[in-house]
Amino acid sequence: MKKLLFFLALMLLAAADAGASFKVGNLYYATISETAVCVVYEDGSTNTATHYSNLSGMVTIPPSINYNGKTYQVEAIGNYTFYKSPNITGFNLPNTIKTIGTAAFSRLPRLFEFTMPNSVTRIGESCFSYCTSLINLNLSTSLTEIPQTAFRSCESLQMLAIPEGVTLIGTDAFRGCTNLRSVWIYGETLVQINYRAFEGCMSLSSINFPKSVERVGGFIMDGTPWWDSKANGLVYVGSAAYKYKGEMPDGTDISIQSGTKGIGSECFKDCSGLKSVNIPNSVTVIGQSSFEGCTGLKSVSIPNSVTSFWGYRSFKGCTGLTTVTLPNGLTSITSEAFRGCASLKSINIPNSVETIGSYAFEGCASLTSLPISNSVKTIESQAYANCTGLTSVVIPNSVKTLYGGIFSGCTALKSLTIPSSINSLYYTFSEFVKGCTSLKTLEIDNEKLANIGFFSDVKEIIETLKLGNSIYTIPENAFNGCTALKKVTLPNDFITVGKSAFSGCTKLEHVYSLRPRPIPIDATVFTGVQYDKCQLHVPSGCKEHYQEMDVWKEFRNIAGDAGSSGGSGSGVRGDVDGNSQVDVADVHALINIILGKE
Repeated sequence: MKKLLFFLALMLLAAADAGASFKVGNLYYATISETAVCVVYEDGSTNTATHYSNLSGMVTIPPSINYNGKTYQVEAIGNYTFYKSPNITGFNLPNTIKTIGTAAFSRLPRLFEFTMPNSVTRIGESCFSYCTSLINLNLSTSLTEIPQTAFRSCESLQMLAIPEGVTLIGTDAFRGCTNLRSVWIYGETLVQINYRAFEGCMSLSSINFPKSVERVGGFIMDGTPWWDSKANGLVYVGSAAYKYKGEMPDGTDISIQSGTKGIGSECFKDCSGLKSVNIPNSVTVIGQSSFEGCTGLKSVSIPNSVTSFWGYRSFKGCTGLTTVTLPNGLTSITSEAFRGCASLKSINIPNSVETIGSYAFEGCASLTSLPISNSVKTIESQAYANCTGLTSVVIPNSVKTLYGGIFSGCTALKSLTIPSSINSLYYTFSEFVKGCTSLKTLEIDNEKLANIGFFSDVKEIIETLKLGNSIYTIPENAFNGCTALKKVTLPNDFITVGKSAFSGCTKLEHVYSLRPRPIPIDATVFTGVQYDKCQLHVPSGCKEHYQEMDVWKEFRNIAGDAGSSGGSGSGVRGDVDGNSQVDVADVHALINIILGKE
């Protein structure tokens, strides 16, 4: 919620920049509410132009202004307001300022000092970046986040105090502050430090990381004396395992110290010598690419204390990994989490997981069964692509959303079952089974997917097709040109079959229609089917109905032996549709009879 409010605040500043502005004194303003204004850059200039080239020295921003007889409180500095102003050396800001926008004070070559009033609660990205002369900086005690690139390349900054209340330091926030010698972080509120936050601070030797720090990105301290002074081995930042320093010997066993709360991004990346790792129950988060490229790692057990993988590629490229035990509270398998783990044979997906991310198991060639659970709602693109060991896949009924290319390149896949639960399809879904050269059996129990267009890459491979009872409409040309198709099962409650639905299915040998009474169909539905060689199977006692109906009667051999799966007929009382059970489908069948559709 806090991030959403911050985003909305910056959007408001951007809107103020784009709207009509007016000048009072030496500054331009734009209204952001009925009672408040935002300081903006000179009317008519662009974001990348030099702003306020006429101002020099110390600039004082008033707490309020009067315009057209109305008084407004000055509450914000807009995006790019003083960008590249060449002659400004400092600012006096009133305690009415609450928000400072993106790059508001960026690239001011003569800005030597800046005191941020404690009224400021939010600052935008790059707000002071490349202020190369900035020596003294005092941050607001009301800040909760220091956003990405906020003070990047402030080369003259020497000392820094981060106030209590700040919970996050963003990516590149102080990167390239080459003269920054010491940083003091007050309190125990800082939780997260993102990628390269202090990278390249080549004078930084003193910094205290509070125990509250749990999440750390990669390279946050690379290129600093602080990092250079650390002994080889696993280095910690606050309560996070930050990074392994030095070359890891082959066959290394690592035990992460008790009390550690997070494993940092790229902590063990490319440590090919890592054989095993003991993760304590105190760890709650595993960072991006934390074990990527650990080719010697054979197995890993992640404790139930871990609730999330922070970022992508946590175990990508661990080619020697054979077994993984995941924690019960995990809610998602993030993108590329196990991509390229070619030896992975066993992995449990707990029932807490709702999302399988894109490329999560791509290239896991040793998997012979689908790593999924009955809680999964979303499967993202290419999630199981190139899993060449998969032979049979049943997607559970919990899945609601599918993206494209999920099983592309699964060359050994022979059968695939699609449930009725799916209601959303995204992106290049037609590549769903691209390159599945062995796919012979396709079971579809979903109205949205009752069309070979979604499986076009196996159009000439599929031999057996079963349409489930949730399908009421078979579209025009739905399975037109499926030249390898030998067996089709039609659901017990379909209402319409479109023109040429099975046209060109020249090898069709068996059609199972589970409807007790046929519906009228167009003469083109089975164009090219050899009626004298293809057998039509219908429910017991319904043979005569089909023999009397146009098109259906063209089949020379009609057998009354169809059941719910093409087996024997039903003798169950009340079983109108002949599927051997009394259910809601029988109600639909009765309604259709009453309405004269049968």
